[in-house]
Amino acid sequence: MLDTCPIHYWAKETPEHIAVEAGSVRLSYRTLNRRVASLAQQLARAGFVAGDRLVAPAKGSLESLLLAWACLRAEVVFCPLNPAFPISQQLTLAKRLQAGRVCQTESDHHYPAELTPVSFDFLTEADVREPPALDSNQLCNTIFTSGSSGTPKAVLHRVANHLASARGSALFIPVDQNSGWLLSLPLFHIGGYTIPFRVFLAGGRVILDDDPYTLPARLEQQSITHLSLVPTQLWRLLKSGFSPQRTQLRELLLGGAAIPAPLVAKMTSLGLTPKVSYGLSEMASQVCTGIPTAPGVVGRPLPGREVRVVEGEIQVRGETLFCGYLNNGEVDPALNDEGWFATRDKGHFNADGALVVEGRLDNGFISGGENIQPESIEQRLVDHPGIAQALVVAVPHPEWGERPVAFIDWHGEAVSKQALNVWVREALPGFMVPDAWLAWPPGVGFKPSRKQFAELARAQLANK
Repeated sequence: MLDTCPIHYWAKETPEHIAVEAGSVRLSYRTLNRRVASLAQQLARAGFVAGDRLVAPAKGSLESLLLAWACLRAEVVFCPLNPAFPISQQLTLAKRLQAGRVCQTESDHHYPAELTPVSFDFLTEADVREPPALDSNQLCNTIFTSGSSGTPKAVLHRVANHLASARGSALFIPVDQNSGWLLSLPLFHIGGYTIPFRVFLAGGRVILDDDPYTLPARLEQQSITHLSLVPTQLWRLLKSGFSPQRTQLRELLLGGAAIPAPLVAKMTSLGLTPKVSYGLSEMASQVCTGIPTAPGVVGRPLPGREVRVVEGEIQVRGETLFCGYLNNGEVDPALNDEGWFATRDKGHFNADGALVVEGRLDNGFISGGENIQPESIEQRLVDHPGIAQALVVAVPHPEWGERPVAFIDWHGEAVSKQALNVWVREALPGFMVPDAWLAWPPGVGFKPSRKQFAELARAQLANK
């Protein structure tokens, strides 16, 4: 099935309407269409053919966005990496993708011979004579999983996955031509890569997040109507004095971590009730979306997605389901005999038919014969009015096997360990009270690695 590229469609319907805002740069749909066309031609002239893979250290620059959509037109698989990755890690991931070339849209590394840099002119424009079509079955991108529970995996998508994801999302989070969605999540993360699909299908504007530290002022000065954040980003906004009343925000989507009840209450009192989502790279982002009414509640499945719970494990399938994991030229579908993907997430459906996510099955551990799910402790901790984020890991214990230890990131005034013990014990069994309270380490990204935190906890406790 062929779909007309949405950028080209709106270039014909509303050619002067702004499609992308990047600082002082404003690109209309006509200009965006012509620049993407030029880049697609440059890819072809550089010898790229359908199915080739192009690595790009890409977080969220204008050049990265243009390249991602030029790859769609040229049927090249766009493979964004975190620009912060060291060269050795980028090379390892590129080899697994069997990609031999890299476009340095957001990197100035010197690459060894096995990964050849290619460069393009991002300012040139080209005529678009024939309406460019996107083949729904076309392989279009890879997204590496975070690797927080193991080795990162390369999630391979088709165009159809992202189109279905965007259309299903729009039924609960409407997007129109007057919408401006801030690209506040990176393109190497599924939550960032899918935002332009949602926006361009509706003919709205993608607003690039070139400086997160100016976000409070930009929200008041720019026409940003849609915002995707993790809870810690929203806490920082509120701490800066942010009020949605002084902005044009109408949709706020939270995800990526336990959703703090005080945060939801604060936003609701300010007149903007956030929505919460459950999603994963393997399902091209959102699976369920809803209003956060209770801990772990993420709403019902969106159109085009199916969800079931088997022996406590969430399983998914549908139109947004990925092709499989790409590794050394082989694609592993990673599905069971019925075509379901086992997420390794623990959950259940509540009486209203909404999905409740309890945490990762891989994260659970046994302490003195009792099952402990770290996310249950984390949810209780972030419901404390002074805690911005929390992460709980298991550390070895000579008597109990393993015990929970908590890292705390305060956004308010810190309280005593005794007060934290009481706070957890009021809602959870005594065996779930962490044995130690550790300070949140500096320089942590928006998706912390449990493996690294566990190693840090063992090291810190060994020195005490």
